[in-house]
Amino acid sequence: MSEKVRLEVLTTASRNDGVRLQIERTIETLRKDFDFKLSQLPHIESAVEALKNGTGDLMAMSALDWRNLNVDGLEIVAVLPRREPTWVLVSDDKPEYLHQRALIVCDNELLRRQMRRLRSDLDILTSTAFAEKIGHLQAFLKLEKEERVHWIEECRQDELMDGFVVSRGEHSALRYKSRRHTLGMQRENPERTHFVPPPLYGFTLLVSRKGFAQSKIPPVTDSGAFMSHRIESALLDSLPEHLREITGIYVEQRKFRTILKEAQRSGDDFTNESLLDSGKAKAKEGPSKWEQATPRKAVPTTARIQMKIETLNFEGTVSASVERTCTIEESHMGMVNLLKEFEILLDTMQSEHEEMVRRYPGLPEEFSHSRPALLKLDSSQSSSSEEE
Repeated sequence: MSEKVRLEVLTTASRNDGVRLQIERTIETLRKDFDFKLSQLPHIESAVEALKNGTGDLMAMSALDWRNLNVDGLEIVAVLPRREPTWVLVSDDKPEYLHQRALIVCDNELLRRQMRRLRSDLDILTSTAFAEKIGHLQAFLKLEKEERVHWIEECRQDELMDGFVVSRGEHSALRYKSRRHTLGMQRENPERTHFVPPPLYGFTLLVSRKGFAQSKIPPVTDSGAFMSHRIESALLDSLPEHLREITGIYVEQRKFRTILKEAQRSGDDFTNESLLDSGKAKAKEGPSKWEQATPRKAVPTTARIQMKIETLNFEGTVSASVERTCTIEESHMGMVNLLKEFEILLDTMQSEHEEMVRRYPGLPEEFSHSRPALLKLDSSQSSSSEEE
C-alpha cells in the first residue's frame, strides 16, 4: 500500500468569508488519499508570509484576499467549487413586504443601489451611519471587523432596524439562526432578477509557492470555478477604478439545457432562438415533453459560459447591463465582446443629447430637444440632476 502524500495547509480563523469551513470539508473528504495537516495562523498576512518563507505546502484564501494582499512569489494551483456568490437580506420579511420607509443597513455601495431599485422608499444606511444615528458610534468603531455583523444582528433583534444586507459568509457566521432572503438572479422571481453580485465572492483558492510540484496537489480543482474566477478577475481589472465598487459581475459555467430551459420558462425568446440551431436537428428516441416543444431544434450537449455585468445610478432608477453566453472555447473573445458592449453602452447612456436642428415629421416636438445624460453614476451628479 503506497504511503499517503503529506500536505500542510495554512489557514486562519474564520474571516466571515466561508473559506475556513469549505477547506475543512474538502480536507475531510480527501483524508483517505492524502495526509493533511491544517495549521492555523493568527492573521491572513502572516499566513501569506509564512507560505512565502517555506512554511507549509498550500494556503486557502478567498479571491478578494488574493487580489488585495501582496502575493508575489505565489500562484493559484486550485479553485474549489464556487459557493453561492449572491448576497442576502437578513429580515423577518421579504424585501417586497417590508413596510414603507423600513430601515436597512448595508455597507456595499452596489447592493445599496440595487436595493433602491427594488424599493425606492427604503431608508438605507451604512453600518457606521446607523451606529451614529442610534448614538453608539464609538462602541461600534472599537469592534473588530468580524464582530460588527453580530452587533448589527443584535440591533435588529432589538428592533432598532428592520434588516441588513450582507454576504452569505457573513450570514453563516452569525451566532443566531436568522431568517435570510436571497438577493439573487432567479428568473422565476422577476422582482429580484437583477441582483448581479459584486465580483469574486464565493471563491476559495488554494495557493502555493511558484514551482511547487503540481503532482502533489489533490485533484480538487473545479474547472468551471477556475475559469469563472479568471474571467471575473479580468473583467474587474478592465474596469475604470470609479466603476469597480458599483459594478456587479457574474460568470458561471452552465449546462446548455439548463440555460435553454430557463429561457423558455421565463419567455426569453431572444435567448431561446439564438442558442438553438434549427439547421442541425437530429432525431431522438422518446423525446420528453420539453423536447417536443422544439422538435426541429438541435440541442447541443457542451457546456456554456454565461457572463453578466451591470451598473446603475445612485437612486437605482437607471441601469446598464450586458449579458453574453458563449462556448468554453470562445470564452476569451466572449469576455472581450462583453466588455466592449458594456463600454459602448455606458458611453451612450452617459452622453448628453444635444438639440437637433432637423425636425422629424410624426415625432413629438420634445424628441428634438436637448436632454441631459440618461445615466449619472456619481451620487452628487444624481442629486444635482434632481434639483434641475
